[in-house]
Amino acid sequence: MQKGDFRGKRLFKQKNNKSLLYETLFEQFYNSAVIKGRAEDTLKTYKHHNKYFIDFLCYKTGTNKPTCEIITIDTIEEYIKYLKEIKGVANNITINSYMQNISPVIKYGFKMGYIYSDFKFPYLKVQETFKEIYTEEELQVLLQKPNKNNFVEIRDWAIVWTLASTGIRARELRNLQVKSIDMLNRCIAVNKTKNKRARYVPISTSLCDVLEEYLLIREGGGEEFLFPTVFNTQLERSTLQKQIKKYCNERGINKCSLHLFRHTFITNSVNANVSPLILKRVTGHSTLHELNKYYNARLNDVVSIIDDIAPKINRKKKYFNKK
Repeated sequence: MQKGDFRGKRLFKQKNNKSLLYETLFEQFYNSAVIKGRAEDTLKTYKHHNKYFIDFLCYKTGTNKPTCEIITIDTIEEYIKYLKEIKGVANNITINSYMQNISPVIKYGFKMGYIYSDFKFPYLKVQETFKEIYTEEELQVLLQKPNKNNFVEIRDWAIVWTLASTGIRARELRNLQVKSIDMLNRCIAVNKTKNKRARYVPISTSLCDVLEEYLLIREGGGEEFLFPTVFNTQLERSTLQKQIKKYCNERGINKCSLHLFRHTFITNSVNANVSPLILKRVTGHSTLHELNKYYNARLNDVVSIIDDIAPKINRKKKYFNKK
């Protein structure tokens, strides 16, 4: 098919469907995302952010059923203004996340011929900041075995050890099963991943010892979740976050982000000269570019090597002689 024919068919399709409701477009997009196997958390995020966008379109048009034909780049710029002035969203990062989750719907609408023109989303500039990772001292505190010997305390201790020792994602950890652990070959089979690519994650001797001790308390069959609730059901992400926050705070550590363990693991691996190709496979990143975003060099790490790479002064030579 020639480019002109494709363009012509797209325009023809637009004329027949230009009054399609945005709400209907989103339903079509959502069903397509489900069929493609998008993660449950991703689907929830799409629903959440598009509800706000539909509310905005109703506010803009004064109708309860806005159509797709009104959506242009001007619409998106008005949406940004609406979020700032009407909804009081001041953080540019938050506004960008709102746009990132309606962008796939808009692009889908253009592809299907329901939206007149494609356009580049006007994302707002944000100041990058350093993400402070866990220090060696903080990790030592967090990895110390708790005095209490109840299931929740030992489970959370084993979770922190697993996150710190493997760098796996919180979603991957929540989906691990008892049978995922292979003590003989010292690895974890991660079967439910962000990019749908299963992988094996190597585990240290120390983590093996921790998991072996935990499993004596955990017991359970191979098909059961490795880190369940007290009712032997899957941990919700919010519950996991709450438990790890409590675990960290009780030990005097204010940092309590689940993802921060992943940043810490990757940074420590790079500092230990682990091959980026091996690290990419262990962490499950699709590209080295994505992996690079997780490296957070601490000032001490940089200062310790600067003398080896910076020019050196010849101390035998005096540049300033006294007259």
